Amino acid sequence: MDQAPEKVKNANGDNVMVKTQAQQEPARDEPLTILLVDDDEDCRMLVRDAIADCKVSNKVFEAANGQEALDFLRGLGRYGGSPRPGLIYLDIEMPGMDGQTALRLIKADPELRDIPVVMMTGVCDEEQMKKAAESGANSYTVKPASAEQFLRTILASTTYWLTIHQYPTHHVPAAACKR
Repeated sequence: MDQAPEKVKNANGDNVMVKTQAQQEPARDEPLTILLVDDDEDCRMLVRDAIADCKVSNKVFEAANGQEALDFLRGLGRYGGSPRPGLIYLDIEMPGMDGQTALRLIKADPELRDIPVVMMTGVCDEEQMKKAAESGANSYTVKPASAEQFLRTILASTTYWLTIHQYPTHHVPAAACKR
């Protein structure tokens, strides 16, 4: 049974209607959706291509900054009816709302906090890494300068989160687990 949208305050303090987790959850047999958040369109293209090379059928949606990502996650405005992602790739340095702020808001929201967030950034700074870890990032990857290494990084990360990591709603059947 679907739950009705709830009224909450957005980042600007306005009351908005948001979808509940029950409305967003994909069916068990549907591939998880990926949300890619990066202001660099070329970088998003590289990530999309790398994910396609993984030969997975997961849909990739895009946002150009943290506010767009939150609007997508909450189904606001043009993102009404958007699916609940099973994985978020999140850049740090973006105009408007940056990735660290978006991460804190995602992990503070009970309806969103269980979504794995992989910080994917060109920022190789220990303070940023600590800040992301303290805010609940599930992983922190640095975008290598080499396009080839960047693609390998995306392939490895996507393969892990989509095929190895076990989600409560997407996992290996109990009968297939050895005890």
